[in-house]
Amino acid sequence: MDRVKITIRPNGPYRVEDPSGTIDLVDAAGNKYDLSSKPAYSLCRCGASVNKPFCDGTHSKIGFQAAEAAVRTEGAQSTPATSPATAPPTSVLPVPGSSDPRKP
Repeated sequence: MDRVKITIRPNGPYRVEDPSGTIDLVDAAGNKYDLSSKPAYSLCRCGASVNKPFCDGTHSKIGFQAAEAAVRTEGAQSTPATSPATAPPTSVLPVPGSSDPRKP
């Protein structure tokens, strides 16, 4: 089975590569999107796409600026003996419109 890869594009979408078609993408009502012909697709993270949840390139027209790197939370410790695939989460990304989780 091929592994799923999600890449955060600089000031752009989440690029999802799912060659085996293992991801089910559903809307808020539970309706499944047909991704059978899409081994890779981009998900909007700027919120301005007219084709949500998919990216339509609007982020480049509106000057979307995003945090690109994961930030370590206070008190989080990495485990060098653990592989990245099995390591517990040690970082968080801020959710647009939410407060910074690192601040009290």
